[in-house]
Amino acid sequence: MPLLSSQTHPASPLRKNPIRSLLSITWASKATICFLAVSVSIFLFLLQGSWDMGISFTKAEVEKPRQDRPPLKGTSGIGVSIEEDEDRPLILYAYHETQNAHRNAQFFITHGLHAHADFIFILNGEANPKFVKSIPQADNIQIIQRDNTCFDLGSYAEVLTRNNSKLVKKYNRFILMNASLRGPFLPTWSRECWSDAILSKVTDTNKLVGLTYNCRPVRHVQSMMFATDRTGLTLLLDKIGTCFSNFRAAVKVETECTAHILESGYNVTALMTSFSTKKDYATTCTHDDVLHPDTYFKTTIHPYDIMFQKANRKLAPEVLVQLTKWHDDAGYSSWAACSRAYKIKKALRIMKKNGYDLDFDL
Repeated sequence: MPLLSSQTHPASPLRKNPIRSLLSITWASKATICFLAVSVSIFLFLLQGSWDMGISFTKAEVEKPRQDRPPLKGTSGIGVSIEEDEDRPLILYAYHETQNAHRNAQFFITHGLHAHADFIFILNGEANPKFVKSIPQADNIQIIQRDNTCFDLGSYAEVLTRNNSKLVKKYNRFILMNASLRGPFLPTWSRECWSDAILSKVTDTNKLVGLTYNCRPVRHVQSMMFATDRTGLTLLLDKIGTCFSNFRAAVKVETECTAHILESGYNVTALMTSFSTKKDYATTCTHDDVLHPDTYFKTTIHPYDIMFQKANRKLAPEVLVQLTKWHDDAGYSSWAACSRAYKIKKALRIMKKNGYDLDFDL
């Protein structure tokens, strides 16, 4: 059969050139393959560092004061970018020497410290020298010893406002916690860094995050842990920025912090699951303090619900003892968990920089 000439069938401007179409399909296929290759590579990259996927730590290794870990550069982390440096949180840990606080702090040192936040241990009053020595020496870990005055909230404010509020100006994300808590406790299937999980709830509209919420006599986020950003902290300092002379005054301000945040036009939240059941929970709940046995909707709140446990309230003590032993025996380490979370964030930044704007809500 003779080939048809272009004179017999003149080219139509509406007819697609089959060669161009084939080239377009080829290039589209190549782009898709490249995208899949990049995605798979990043996925495999993200799998590294999981604490239960072939990476184990002995207790001795977990408690090493970081000689085997990369040195931090100042307080800006391990060679991080400006964007990451601005995101780096400051975690204040208020400690006053008691047997319970000592056990909680040792657990936190073993399981809660990591390379991707800066930590300040505020030692209120005399502390056991052995305990002080057990705090790792690292560029991102600092110890401040002070008189046992002003209670925990006042001690946070006193440290934060030193040197013309240098720390408030330097950091944008904060966690304020005390040694009445034991944790973090995360299930084996969790891949989150504990501090990221809490701070992720701080948003443009939500300026105060806690573990639990008490609705009587005044609704408030309970103060054994506060997470916030610079905006929220500035509001908190309006209330806690004084040296409280007695326990009653400190407790009164604890309840006023939540009201001040709400009255300033922002929201508050808590990790406990019940808080997420109603949008207006913060202003309508009616339950009592959940940090007592059988007071959390006729149950005792579990550490896996709020990631920590108020260890001085005898809340299911057998559960606390067992979880403590399991996490100690497993060698769980936030050095590993938070390193993996850091890699995820870094990979997402790289993907975004290269045009892959994927939102994993992380």
